[in-house]
Amino acid sequence: MNNFAQKIAKFTNSRYMRILTNGFMGIAALSICGSIFSLLMSLPIPAYQTFITNTGIRTLLGIPVAVCSDVMSVFVALSMGYQVGKEFNTKNPFATAMVGLGSFLVLTPFEAQNVVVDASGNYSVEIIADALGTGTRGALGASGIFLALLAGILGSRLYLYFISKNWKINLPDSVPENVSGMFEMMIPGGLTFLVFLLFRWAVSLTPFATAQKLIYGILQAPLMKVGGGFAGALVFLTVEKLLWCFGVHGGMVAYSAMASVIAVANAANASAQAAATAVPYPEWAMLNQLMDFPVLPLAICMLIFAKSDQYKALSKISLPTSIFNISEPQVFGVPMIMNPILDIPFVLLQPVNLLLTMGVMKLGLVAAPTGAQVATVMPTPIAFALETGHVSGFIWGIVLLAIDILVWIPFFKAADKRIYDQEQQAKTAEEAAKGE
Repeated sequence: MNNFAQKIAKFTNSRYMRILTNGFMGIAALSICGSIFSLLMSLPIPAYQTFITNTGIRTLLGIPVAVCSDVMSVFVALSMGYQVGKEFNTKNPFATAMVGLGSFLVLTPFEAQNVVVDASGNYSVEIIADALGTGTRGALGASGIFLALLAGILGSRLYLYFISKNWKINLPDSVPENVSGMFEMMIPGGLTFLVFLLFRWAVSLTPFATAQKLIYGILQAPLMKVGGGFAGALVFLTVEKLLWCFGVHGGMVAYSAMASVIAVANAANASAQAAATAVPYPEWAMLNQLMDFPVLPLAICMLIFAKSDQYKALSKISLPTSIFNISEPQVFGVPMIMNPILDIPFVLLQPVNLLLTMGVMKLGLVAAPTGAQVATVMPTPIAFALETGHVSGFIWGIVLLAIDILVWIPFFKAADKRIYDQEQQAKTAEEAAKGE
C-alpha cells in the first residue's frame, strides 16, 4: 500500500506534471474573475434580468466573460511557458513565457473566409487577412487549449535547449542585463519559431490544414468525448476520494491528470453562458460543489448522533468548515484514511450525487446549469441556485443534503459505536489502574 502511495506521489511531483498543474493553477484567477461577471449575469431574479437586458448591461457584463474564455488559449500558452522557465531554473522565466506564447501564435491561422452575398443572391468568398476578432476566436478559445498547452511547453523547452547549447549572442559583462538579455534570446527564440513555422507548413499540406484542427481532431475532441462527458466526471469524482482513502491527496492527483479536460470544459461552458446557449458540459459545470458536498451531511450526522467524545469534539470543528465545503478537518480528524466503514459513503456519494443531479435535470425538475462558475467555498444549495439561475437549484441542494444524511447515518453510527466502545474500554482500564 505504501508503495502504491509512493508511486502516485512520484507521478504527481514529476517535473512535467508540476508544470501542467501549476500552469493551470496560475490562470485560475482569470477563471474566478470571469466567474464573478458570470454570476452577475445569471442572478436568478426576473426583475434584475429584465433590467440588465433592457439597459444593455448584460452585454457589458459578457465582455469580461468572453475575454476569460474566448482567448483562454493565450493565457494557457503564457502560463505553461512561464512554469517551464521556473521548473528549469532559468534566470528569466518571462522570456520562456513569451516564447511559449509566440510558438502557439506561430501555429495560429490569422486568415478566415467570409462569405459575401449581394442583393441578387450571388455570393463570393473573401479572405479576411486579420481575423483575430472573428475567424480565430475558436482557435484562441476552448478548442485551442490543448495546442496552447503543447506549444507553450514544447516551445519554451526547445528555447531552453538552444540556450543550453550556447546558441546565442554573448555580450560583454559591461552591457546592462536588460539589453544583453534581449540579444541573448534572439537566436534561440528565432530558431524555436522557425521549428514551429516548419511544423505549420507541414500541417498545411495535410487534410487538417491547421495545427488547431490537427490537435483538436486527433487529441482534444476524442479525449473530451471520453473524459469531458458524464463518464469522465464520474471517474474524476470517484478517483478523487478513493485516493484519499489511501493517504494520497486525491484532489491534487485527479486535477493533475485531468487539468486540460477541466480547462476546456470550463472555457466552453463560459463561452456558452456568455452567448446564452446551453452549456456543452453540464456535468463539469456542477462539479465544484458536488466534489466536497458529502462532508456537510457527515458533519450534521456527527452533531446529532455522535456518542463518542472524539466525534462530538470533531463535529464542533468540522460543521462550520463543512458548510463551506472544506473537508480537511474530517479527512484528517475522522480520519478517512484507511477507514473501511466510512470510506464507502465517502467514495460513493460523490458519483451518486452527480447521477441524481443530472437525472433530475434531464427530467426537467431542476433547471440546467447556465455555465456560471461559483467558488467552491460557496454553500452548495446557494451555489446550485447561482449555477442554475433558478430557485429549483436551491431546493435540490436541500433535498440532496437530506438524502446524503440518510445514507451517512448507518455508516456513521457503526463507526461511532466502534470509537465509543474503545473509549469506554480505555476509561474502564484507567479506572482499574487507579483502583490498584
